[in-house]
Amino acid sequence: MSRPNDWSVAFAKQALADFESWQLLSQLKQDADRSLPQSQALHFLQMACEKLAKAHLCRRPKANPLEFQTSHAFIASTLPTIVEHTLHKRLPNASTTLLQQRRKQAKHLFREIELLHPQVDDSGNVRVPVEHRFEALRLADKQGGPELLKIVEDAIRSLCE
Repeated sequence: MSRPNDWSVAFAKQALADFESWQLLSQLKQDADRSLPQSQALHFLQMACEKLAKAHLCRRPKANPLEFQTSHAFIASTLPTIVEHTLHKRLPNASTTLLQQRRKQAKHLFREIELLHPQVDDSGNVRVPVEHRFEALRLADKQGGPELLKIVEDAIRSLCE
């Protein structure tokens, strides 16, 4: 019988592959400005974040990994905590203000990442990722976004062991 920790490592390893795929596709798009839709690279980022959240949740006491296999709604609720925890480990003397600021940025960014699938928007229209401009996700490129994504990568790598 598999243990929750085995599932955690499995989710983390796949998260790392997804994260590295996002990095590669983002770099290819940037280097060649090819016709690859932005949504395709972001899909790998979404999958990496989702699997990081599941890897983290599998490490909780009495975790049941089967509960995490049927839902995709773990990013926005789990990743801000992971970011705060990882940032606190990196900067143990960080101010409460800095931690709160990064958590707020993380909540916004990860909510946008979680929504990278076809869905109904607030106006009742179906939103299709391949047709969307992802203005809110430009945060990944500025305003602490690169730091948040580096923290995501570090958190993934730490769970791969």
